[in-house]
Amino acid sequence: AAHYFCGGVWVDEWGATTITNLYAAGEVACTGVHGANRLGSASLLEGLVWGYRAAQHILKKLPGQHIVDEQAIPDWQFAGSDLPDLALIQQDMSSIQHIMWNYVGLIRNSRRLERAWNELRDLEFQIEQFYRTTRITDGLIGLRNAVRSALIVTNAAWTNKNSIGCHFLE
Repeated sequence: AAHYFCGGVWVDEWGATTITNLYAAGEVACTGVHGANRLGSASLLEGLVWGYRAAQHILKKLPGQHIVDEQAIPDWQFAGSDLPDLALIQQDMSSIQHIMWNYVGLIRNSRRLERAWNELRDLEFQIEQFYRTTRITDGLIGLRNAVRSALIVTNAAWTNKNSIGCHFLE
């Protein structure tokens, strides 16, 4: 199951990340309470506790914070000539998901990781060309971030030669 990827954004005991005023809770957060493996449904309680603690921390800091006026933010300037093809975005995202599931999953080996790396690098090149020649949309930004994140995870899996918790290296 996908929830066995026990990574996430590092947070402190209040849910604060290393980026000022950015908090994370639940599935996205790495709190350290699970160790090398997460038990089913434990993240629900974790999300509740860290979400509550983050809210308390934010409320204490809020009175001294400067709130940005949304009207002061300029409209997005669309670069690129064409709207991106949604079918291409969906296919590339599906390819990334399949590569990660099949080659960088719980049970992995150097041959699978190498194949994942090569396929992801090819996709990254194609996506970057697509990104530079079409209008930027949320879907296109998500696709670009997904392939870059997949490469980071694949590199980390390649570097880690240990079988720990739910991760097993053949």
